[in-house]
Amino acid sequence: MQSLAKTFVLLAFGLVALDAATASAQVEERDHRRQPPPQPAQAPETRPETRDHRAPPSDPPRRYRRRPGPKIMLPLKVDIGLVGASGDSGFMSGVELRAGVHWASLSPVPTMWDVGLGIFGVAMIGGENATPATDDDDVLIGGAYLEVGKVLNHGRFWRTWATGRGEYFGADAFGDEGVGFGAAGRLTAELYASGVGIEPRGIFLGTYAIGVYAEVAVRAIDKDVNPLQATLGLTFRTPLVWSP
Repeated sequence: MQSLAKTFVLLAFGLVALDAATASAQVEERDHRRQPPPQPAQAPETRPETRDHRAPPSDPPRRYRRRPGPKIMLPLKVDIGLVGASGDSGFMSGVELRAGVHWASLSPVPTMWDVGLGIFGVAMIGGENATPATDDDDVLIGGAYLEVGKVLNHGRFWRTWATGRGEYFGADAFGDEGVGFGAAGRLTAELYASGVGIEPRGIFLGTYAIGVYAEVAVRAIDKDVNPLQATLGLTFRTPLVWSP
């Protein structure tokens, strides 16, 4: 089960990193029309006594390359947060990463509901009373989640969410392995922009957003760790983008 928890943690870290990379990458094409016009070839110097009838040398043909970029970006919601929990060794802190496909990221118009499915990973280190740092002082949690949210208040470019989430996870806590179920409640405030665009260069459908959140989760990990964990973090949404 230790391998299961570590696998989900690595998947969550990898998916977050991949989404950040694809969100920042763009397909770049060079516009031939913006290239400076070629300079006219100068006629060869002629002298009264001789004339050179050879054609002026031509420039080699220019080659334009299309830089590699993302062909598709999924409608994701990505969370990056700082998590904390109390335990027998003192207060434990760490990082929580979460990434999943969500309806509110795909919807091209503002929606009052959100449903999402994804994976998550949590890594916490032992408290101040822990023994010298070893692998047995860490807590790793990794698994899958199902989340449902509803908009509480909204404006033209902002909205707040109340969200409930269920989890299934594997955990490795102080060397003890196990599986379990968890639940979490969250409040989120975000700025967003939705829309749809279709053009020869590709298709854009969904919502970009950035926000902050606070949540409390209940996970029965180990008898030495408090089942209540609190998290503060940033949340991001990316739309569906497809480029041929």
